[in-house]
Amino acid sequence: MSKDNSLKQFIPALTGYRAIAAWMIFVLHFFPSNNPLAPEYLKSFVKELHIGVDMFFVLSGFLITFRYFDQHPINFKKYMVNRFARIYPMYFMVTLGVFAVFLLQNGNWNSEKTIEAILSFTMTKALFQKYFFSAGISQGWTLTLEELFYITAPFYFILLRKKSYWFFVLPVLIFLFGLVLKVVSQTPENTWGFMQKNISYYIFEFFIGIGLALMVNNKLKLKLKGTTYFGISFIILFLLTLPTNYTESDWMKAAMAILLCSFGIAPLIWGLIFEDTFIKRFLSSKLMVLLGKSSYIFYLIHKGFIPMLIYDYIAENVLLIFVLLNILSIIMFKYLEEPLNLWIRKKFAK
Repeated sequence: MSKDNSLKQFIPALTGYRAIAAWMIFVLHFFPSNNPLAPEYLKSFVKELHIGVDMFFVLSGFLITFRYFDQHPINFKKYMVNRFARIYPMYFMVTLGVFAVFLLQNGNWNSEKTIEAILSFTMTKALFQKYFFSAGISQGWTLTLEELFYITAPFYFILLRKKSYWFFVLPVLIFLFGLVLKVVSQTPENTWGFMQKNISYYIFEFFIGIGLALMVNNKLKLKLKGTTYFGISFIILFLLTLPTNYTESDWMKAAMAILLCSFGIAPLIWGLIFEDTFIKRFLSSKLMVLLGKSSYIFYLIHKGFIPMLIYDYIAENVLLIFVLLNILSIIMFKYLEEPLNLWIRKKFAK
């Protein structure tokens, strides 16, 4: 199956897209929601900007499938080394900084901190409700899901190559497995709330990314116009009309994820690949591509001890904190993340 190699290797607009998704999470965490001067509709809208995470998950499903689906058999060692090099080094360094700052500020260490450190460094804290947000990098729970997807994706590909119906069956089975595990583990002795915060419904988001990549890989020609703006419009409409109580049900969470990703995020990504729009040109600009490349570090450091240090010693203005975090992210990307990534791949991926 032939492909445009340049398209396969790098799609600039999708890199710029990553920066926007990371910035949405920043706004969510730093918007003064308790400000009495802010209108209620704006507060409600901003509180739903957590969909930046959903945007990352769909993109991850797309990119992994786009790059690796036609490589069969996959060189699993090289594949995992590449995934490790992309995710773990900077995560380890920032997590180490989190616990080092805690130790310096508090001067003590206890068994609870040891548990937090173990779950943080092993990227398993999302499996435990008690430590879902509290341990290490609070937003690091998303990386547990990323790693679980990276590890299992090659096995999904094996099944998908054999029968296309696995595309629909696999995410449903994984979601049901998560529900069963949640029920089975509901015991008083459940250590740290294992699987009591169900993360299985996110599998639908990764699979929507997989489906999108399969469509692109197979050169499926859809006579669609305006998918970029349709996707953006649907996302905005979704945020404005999102039911306030949908989070009470895992089934509703799954339904909302499928709805948002199928009619909002996936069309947007499709449009960024195939349509020539102002949005695509903007996201493909050199500055946005650079910000997109450094967006992973920005995501890791945008909340925690680094913005707190900036707030305490440099500036209290949120916009200035945002700018400084982006500058710091670019520096860390250029001189830490990228060199480490390349070194690990060169050293261990052969």
